[in-house]
Amino acid sequence: MTLIFKDLKHDNYERVLFAQDELIGFHSITAIHNTKRGPALGGCRYFAYQSHDDQLTDVLKLSKAMTYKNSLANLDFGGGKATVKAKITKDNFYELFAQVLKALDGTYITAGDIGMIDEDLIELKKLSPYVCSTKGSDSGLSTAFGVFNAMIGYEEFQNQQSTLENKKILIKGYGKVGARLAQFCKNSGAMVEVVDFKSKKDLIENDGFAYLENYQDTNFNQIDIFSPCATGGDLNQEFLNFSENVKVDCVLGAANNQLADNDIEQKLFNKGITYCPDYCVNAGGVIILALRSSIKEDMEYDEPEAKKKLIGIKDQLKNILSLSKNKNQLSTVSSNELAEQGFQ
Repeated sequence: MTLIFKDLKHDNYERVLFAQDELIGFHSITAIHNTKRGPALGGCRYFAYQSHDDQLTDVLKLSKAMTYKNSLANLDFGGGKATVKAKITKDNFYELFAQVLKALDGTYITAGDIGMIDEDLIELKKLSPYVCSTKGSDSGLSTAFGVFNAMIGYEEFQNQQSTLENKKILIKGYGKVGARLAQFCKNSGAMVEVVDFKSKKDLIENDGFAYLENYQDTNFNQIDIFSPCATGGDLNQEFLNFSENVKVDCVLGAANNQLADNDIEQKLFNKGITYCPDYCVNAGGVIILALRSSIKEDMEYDEPEAKKKLIGIKDQLKNILSLSKNKNQLSTVSSNELAEQGFQ
């Protein structure tokens, strides 16, 4: 196996490295957007890209997003991302991608993403030191605790209360984040409804939550927080139509890329619905990875160092909401401004 490396020049990116072994079919692009805060930290996406351009577009967008997320979370890491076209066996992948990490010489630390699970990271870590630890519980627990703290932050900012007591919360997605989040909310006194596939109905109800097949079936006449915790794009015209009939005060969830279109946030803003930027709210996952990479390999969310960082999501969200209120601007504009202060 012989890798050929080529640096691709892109403005405002510190390095974009293309690596390929044409004979085996290995095609990797790693983008390092910014390392002013520290080495770039971000996942490796193992995905069946249709073209080189699709792969390049994805890695550039994702690596930049990691710079903003890591900065907003006050982590000592910059932003980067790796992508590998899923055309080779994982056995070949480990050896070849380890060579990519070696070529980057510690300027990029990789982690899990689509197509890259803990078992892959364990194998990869045998070949490279530049891989996040997989020890400890899955990052979904830390992500959920971070989202919960963001909800508390919203309530403190909006209603001057540090509890979810009697708040009506609708969670979409009962996976490794949504299920934990539902429990945190219930323990804080919230009323919780959960939307997911019918196959999870019994599990959700046995855990003590009201099950909905669709969020339009809600029994709430008003929703304090709608929390998308599944796939992206839930904030769309369908949701806007729903909010005409059921008042929604806030959208705050763990899902990535919640806004289906660029103009959706403005429409939410015009309707008086507070949108809490996903990359602030869901930073708990990258926070625990960063701490496991820099302090303790099996760090858990409720240990003092982790808890302090995760509770910090609450304060950062309050900063975003305060800036948006003072400048009468969208929350994503405010979050970007605050993030940029940390790496420019």
